[in-house]
Amino acid sequence: MAEVYHSGEREIQNLIGEVQIANRNGSVITNTIIKGAINFIEKQPMTIVSSKSRDGNIWVSLLIGDFGFTKVPDPNSIVFHRDSITSNSDDIFYDNIQFHSQIGSLFIELDTRRRFRINGLCSLQGTEIAVKIEEAYPNCPKYIQRRVISLPEYFQKTTSSKVEGNSLTDAEKQWIQAADTFFVGSCSAEGKLDASHRGGNPGFIEILEGGDLKIPDFSGNSLYNTFGNIFQNPNVGLVFIDFEMGQTLQLTGKANLLFDQLSEADLLKTNGTGRFWIFETTQWIRTIHHHKVEWKFLEYSPFNP
Repeated sequence: MAEVYHSGEREIQNLIGEVQIANRNGSVITNTIIKGAINFIEKQPMTIVSSKSRDGNIWVSLLIGDFGFTKVPDPNSIVFHRDSITSNSDDIFYDNIQFHSQIGSLFIELDTRRRFRINGLCSLQGTEIAVKIEEAYPNCPKYIQRRVISLPEYFQKTTSSKVEGNSLTDAEKQWIQAADTFFVGSCSAEGKLDASHRGGNPGFIEILEGGDLKIPDFSGNSLYNTFGNIFQNPNVGLVFIDFEMGQTLQLTGKANLLFDQLSEADLLKTNGTGRFWIFETTQWIRTIHHHKVEWKFLEYSPFNP
């Protein structure tokens, strides 16, 4: 099998003892979108993207737009049509890609729990953001809470405002403690970005006394993309979505990994893995009126501990 993992991912796979599973599951990673995923990608009204700022910080953003704002002109590329994106037009993503062309993206349909990841190099062509695909692959559906997004013919554009800070306030902490879903962006030592989903029942994220987040790592597809990146590069970004108010909370900071947390409480929180990661926020952006979309909650994932 051609090597699709970098040394950080291999280190984690070896440490946990899941190399054989990773080898088998890694066979789906290519630089081409499989035929059956093209329609799935083009019909999504929401996409998660990760990007890197001029100072090396990782940010994760939510893009929402009219159907067709993402196009697949050929199996090795995708194009985001910025004029069809209706969510916050001043998102940090647009500034970041002026300086760093690597991005990660995640196409996720919450009601069906389907998701597909695309990572690659972007270039700006007027109002189009073209992405040359370096990695494309599906992901497992675990830990996704089912929600249905309203589907008007055209979404309404929003006029957004921002609140920013460095240390989390009580309001941000309450939001995080009540969250059942967030998205994480990470970056390898070579600068390749990734975007991934994390979910659990409300309260699955613990806020430590100093304000750091303690996040359980549940069992997944054994690729360890995020853990492998953190092993090489501690810079990480998170985004939380307020599905009721149309707000987002973006955090950037540093992460470190915890293994062999084997107390009864830790095993219960991690669904038996004994793994956590600690996230220290260095900057946050809260965007009010980020998007105008209605969501209906359906059910929590049956895999949540």
